Amino acid sequence: MLLLILVLYRETSLYLAGIWAQWRNGSYGHGFLVLAISLYLVFYQRKALAKLSPCPSFFALVAVAIFSMIWMSATLADVQVVQSAVLLALIMSVIWAVSGPQVAQRLLFPLLFIGFALPVWSPLLPFLQAITTDVSFWLARISDVPALRLEHLIILPAGQLLIGESCSGLHYLLAALTLGVLYAYLNYQRLWSRFLIVMIAAGSAIIANILRVFIVVYLAYATGMQHPLVADHLSLGWYLFGGLVLLLLFVDAMFHRHAGNLDSGAWPRIDAVEVPVCNRGAMQRLLTFAAAVILIASGPALAWWIERQTGFPQEITVKLPAGIGGWSGPLSTHDSWIPTYHGAFAEKGVYRKAEHEVYLYVGYYPSQTQGQELINDLNRISSKKNWQMRYPHGRTRKINNQMVLEQVLESSSGQQRLVWYWYSVAGWLTTNEYEAKVIQVLGMFTGNRQASVIALAADFGDDAGDVRKVLRGFLSAMGQPLAQLIDGDR
Repeated sequence: MLLLILVLYRETSLYLAGIWAQWRNGSYGHGFLVLAISLYLVFYQRKALAKLSPCPSFFALVAVAIFSMIWMSATLADVQVVQSAVLLALIMSVIWAVSGPQVAQRLLFPLLFIGFALPVWSPLLPFLQAITTDVSFWLARISDVPALRLEHLIILPAGQLLIGESCSGLHYLLAALTLGVLYAYLNYQRLWSRFLIVMIAAGSAIIANILRVFIVVYLAYATGMQHPLVADHLSLGWYLFGGLVLLLLFVDAMFHRHAGNLDSGAWPRIDAVEVPVCNRGAMQRLLTFAAAVILIASGPALAWWIERQTGFPQEITVKLPAGIGGWSGPLSTHDSWIPTYHGAFAEKGVYRKAEHEVYLYVGYYPSQTQGQELINDLNRISSKKNWQMRYPHGRTRKINNQMVLEQVLESSSGQQRLVWYWYSVAGWLTTNEYEAKVIQVLGMFTGNRQASVIALAADFGDDAGDVRKVLRGFLSAMGQPLAQLIDGDR
């Protein structure tokens, strides 16, 4: 049955194998090692498992059905993070349904341990990035380093350092959590002791990453950006992390020596209590197995069927609305700003009013499918070829009772451009990507699969305040035509 899951849910299985194979540069390159450790934990308990009496659980079939449907929804919305987490939950629920609660409880930790190899930790990136930037900049200032800060950019006299998401320390935190949880499980029995070990390990990883960034900032200042660690600073973090791990192991060994190992030997053991005999008959076991197979297959089958219901013309022309309220346009433009939305039918034009120019971009999806959808990791409000984004993510603003995302772009020549953009999914306006994904799934069931991205942009000099007034005026004048455009009146 586990093999059946891997085959039917092969899209998620191959996705996990792909990110685990990126062990040199990816955040989840430890995935195969975590999987091997999980299998070893199961193998280590084989004698204890042999003493248990597998007993199918009908109630667990509800969990199998729920997770199968959640996976289907996540697949239709192409949210691979949710797919991977649900796949693990589905495996756990199937083991519970077929083998019973005792076996499932015994295998709970080895299976949950695989969670450290799943890409569900990415939402921590902005939080870790902010902590690293704040603390490292504070350490630099108290160390008399003449530095300025602009968002996640630390500006020094000889250059500037960007503390990107890859510098957030997620690699070290995942490594620390993986090692800390395993070490605590193998060596401690009490819950508070295990929790303390895990928290110390996680805190050490965060501290090691902050020290790494601070050292790089200080060396960049002291050497005028010429120190080798300025360019190759990842290895420094692993040296610091490894040193802290060795120190923690030494401290823990000393603690065990003085405490007399009172809290050691955490491997769960079979108690002297008699294991209850399963009263399920052969027919009940067969029915449970058959029902589990049907429920497992229902998610992929429904996803395949719903995706095949898509039908729309191969070519659609997006017609931008005529300018009103003193704005003339749309006029054709060969400007280098080109948002990237794969699979969208797009159109871009420029509107003029006196000396002001506003660029309008509309990307339209008559129906979203996997790889051709509004919210996708490969989609960007600007191509990196000609324009660089100042903020890692768009900032939310409320303009004329409407929420928009704001981004600042900078060209290679130093030209700055302010961009406001928002999404329309199944008739709903939103600036939240997670909300857009949920609405996308609901739209598939209601028959409204349309989605759009609308972006306004204008150039500015030193101050973005004036150009915000220009964009606000454009949105006030053109709000109704834009609303009709995304509602289908093209």
